Amino acid sequence: MRSPLALGLAALLGGAPVGPATGATAPSPGSDEAAVFAAAGLQHRGGDHYREACATALKPQTERLDINRDGRDEVLLFLASSPCFGPARGGNVALFMQDAGGAWVDLLGFLPGVEVRPTGGEHLGYADLGVANPGGCMAVYHWNGSAYVHAANRAIEPGGCQFR
Repeated sequence: MRSPLALGLAALLGGAPVGPATGATAPSPGSDEAAVFAAAGLQHRGGDHYREACATALKPQTERLDINRDGRDEVLLFLASSPCFGPARGGNVALFMQDAGGAWVDLLGFLPGVEVRPTGGEHLGYADLGVANPGGCMAVYHWNGSAYVHAANRAIEPGGCQFR
């Protein structure tokens, strides 16, 4: 069964397969996923992944996609719910893109969310991203030329954004 992350990304790309999600096993040394994990501050120890200053094991999943249609994949990183990120329910997502020097740079930060959904919009050649949260509210992010910024909240269930 595909993860909610994978299902959301398949929809973002028009239903096209986006490739296998990688699970909690260590990525191959030198791979893009290993570089993304390092850029995210993840360390692989004893079969688990950890972030600095957090003793709780994390279960990262990645998905490759080309959000700006430049022929180079970006990597979406999903981390299941963890006390490392405070009271966020469901999990956290981050989006990484390679810069001109080949380093992986986080474009979103670790946002609370359980699924990435298409919004149908686009800014400056980049797809608008919706990050769905438990409780029926989706935060919408637009590209501003250098990063994704929060633009609005959309209710995806009745009353979903009532208190946001």
